[in-house]
Amino acid sequence: MNSEVRAPVLAEGIAEYLAAVRVAPPGTPLETARLLADLHADRIAYPRPEGMAVTTSFAAGETPVRLYRPAGEGVLPGIVYFHGGGFTTGSIESYEPLAMALAEAADAVVVSVHYDRLPETTPRALLKQCYKALCWAAAMAGPLGIDADRLAVAGDSAGGFIAAQLAILVRDCSGPPLAAQLLCYGLFDIDETRPGYRSANDLVLSRPILDMMLATYRECDAIDPAPVPPLHCPDLSGLPPALLIGAEHDPLLDEARDYAERLRLAGVPAELLIAPQMPHGFLRAVRFSAPARREMRRLGDAFRALIDKD
Repeated sequence: MNSEVRAPVLAEGIAEYLAAVRVAPPGTPLETARLLADLHADRIAYPRPEGMAVTTSFAAGETPVRLYRPAGEGVLPGIVYFHGGGFTTGSIESYEPLAMALAEAADAVVVSVHYDRLPETTPRALLKQCYKALCWAAAMAGPLGIDADRLAVAGDSAGGFIAAQLAILVRDCSGPPLAAQLLCYGLFDIDETRPGYRSANDLVLSRPILDMMLATYRECDAIDPAPVPPLHCPDLSGLPPALLIGAEHDPLLDEARDYAERLRLAGVPAELLIAPQMPHGFLRAVRFSAPARREMRRLGDAFRALIDKD
């Protein structure tokens, strides 16, 4: 019996993206890895669509945000987006390709939030900061040219965890009404024993990276415990409709399936799109991969159909 683990078959352009995005060798100190990702963000940069305005500002005090507004007049839907990076890395700089492509595909104003990262903060403090940024975006809907009735939260990977938690917080704290939540290959559990983790064969989110991410979260959460992860929230009723996108090779795919099912059982409309031959994090590959661009357009089309259905 051959026990050799074969490398997954990847969609067109993904191998080139992975080669471009790997700028920090294994073992690089966290602070250095963060800097290198930002310094070399141009290696994965997505061409700015014609007429798109990009502005960097600050939300709710001193939280940096980057604003993406597609060409055109009048108010647009708004998406408050939280980047991935395992809670410890990622920034509005290194995740610009995803945020910019999302603004283009969804024809929406995207507010990309640079939240404080672990281990310099705690999950509870991080969520509080992100909630304030979301409330800021709703309060600034007029100056931002956002239709406050078509405001959504979005996130990928750890950012998907944050976006899902914010949707719950908005419900429980009577925050700004949300029209949708866009959850891209999100983390919805903090459980090292999940079967998908044990069999991880993803070229981006390997088992050692998963273990490190979850261990860091647990250590920081022990200082000031945050609400339970979305999959363990006892009541998911009354949340905004959810669009989830998963990747075929992603070890987080099974928890996306689980979360979508729990949302449906709670009466929340939830659609799960699964991208074939894709690893975790593939939406940042829009510069390199035609299939990644198609998946982004599919997400944008589904978002517009959802918020415009009435």
